Amino acid sequence: MDHPYSGGCACGAIRYSCAAEPAFSWNCHCRDCQRASGTAFCAVLYVPRAALSIAGQATYYEVRAESGRRVSRGFCPTCGSPLFIQADLVPDLQGLWAASLDQPARFEPQVDVWASRRQPWDAMTPTLPKIAEAPTDEEFHALLAQAMQRR
Repeated sequence: MDHPYSGGCACGAIRYSCAAEPAFSWNCHCRDCQRASGTAFCAVLYVPRAALSIAGQATYYEVRAESGRRVSRGFCPTCGSPLFIQADLVPDLQGLWAASLDQPARFEPQVDVWASRRQPWDAMTPTLPKIAEAPTDEEFHALLAQAMQRR
């Protein structure tokens, strides 16, 4: 089977492949994502968990995001590479950090979320739509519909 998305950590202890296209993708600028990424935002694509195969064991750290929802961040316990995000918002999806992809240029963010938390030195992509904080249910469903149309 051809896997459209594959990746892993820096040391190779964890590898993943996904046989499905992302349900949605975004750049999150909330303070939690800034801390977790060590920079201005977290670039993440969310794929169906059922289509994801993972070899190796990630360690997870759970936080309450600015939205108030639980988010678990998975990283390699050996090299510390951030790899996965499990969010209450989307229980059937698994977030993949774009930088962990074998071909990170395939990442296509749909929107900047929590744009109100952007750092002054962060030059966000001007052509991407901006959502000031967490997307509303309506905005989130529009993102999902937009991703479905791109397939």
